[in-house]
Amino acid sequence: MKVRGYFLTILSAVIFGFTPILAKLTYSMGSNGITMAFFRHLFVIPVLFLIIKIQRLNFKITLKQLKKICQIGIIGTALTIGMLYTSYSYIQVGTATVLHFLYPLFVSLICSFYYHQKMSKAIKYCLVIASIGIVFFIELGGSSSIGIILALLSGITFAYYLVGIEQSGLQVLNPYVLNFYFAIVIALVLFIFGLISGQLVLVLPVMAYGYSFIIAILTSIVGIICLQLGVRYLGAATASILSMFEPVTSLIFGVLILGEQLTILKLIGCFLILGAITYLIMSNSSKATDK
Repeated sequence: MKVRGYFLTILSAVIFGFTPILAKLTYSMGSNGITMAFFRHLFVIPVLFLIIKIQRLNFKITLKQLKKICQIGIIGTALTIGMLYTSYSYIQVGTATVLHFLYPLFVSLICSFYYHQKMSKAIKYCLVIASIGIVFFIELGGSSSIGIILALLSGITFAYYLVGIEQSGLQVLNPYVLNFYFAIVIALVLFIFGLISGQLVLVLPVMAYGYSFIIAILTSIVGIICLQLGVRYLGAATASILSMFEPVTSLIFGVLILGEQLTILKLIGCFLILGAITYLIMSNSSKATDK
């Protein structure tokens, strides 16, 4: 199960590392962070509905589960995506992604201080090394303070999402059913917020809708389900550290697709993050072998 957890979590990191590039492209077509986040969840609702019907899954959830879905969905997902996508309008996608990826630190702090979970030495070492690697990606020169704050706050709310999924018991639900209800709640919240704030743009070029649909499928179905399964198999703390592979994939796609500059500092950051992930996997594998 752990091998599957490693694969799924890293796969989700690759997907989430690629989609910000598509999101950024829609902004030049008249979209924005709130609009992108709204369409990302709206487009995925009918797709998830069809998947659930084809697989003949049970739609039923308890009132308690619905309350938790609303709470985690609004705070952990709607706020996260809204703030992160909005930060792209103020700072570079790479910088925003890196700042957002301080969330493993917040996950570990929440698990340690609020839920009193003990972190192994391997997790502590990997968290420190990977966090140092993240710092090498940050380019704050000329960046907007609003964008920086939004990206950092998105990391805190996403940490709440990961821990909430693990601690609330929602991981027992089928991933398609869980994300179907998440999508409904989040789309509704973002629709209301977008109308009130005047940030919701409903008329866009066809290409913008196409990019939004691709992002919806990759993130809200493939990526998020892989991540949720990773949390189920590995736990929130370990899954969050493995997710630090995302800035590396963002850097690779940025260089290959957008022609972004690859600096020595970013290369050092890549090696530190990959080294931390490799060490964590090897450490857990050794423990499993010993047992």
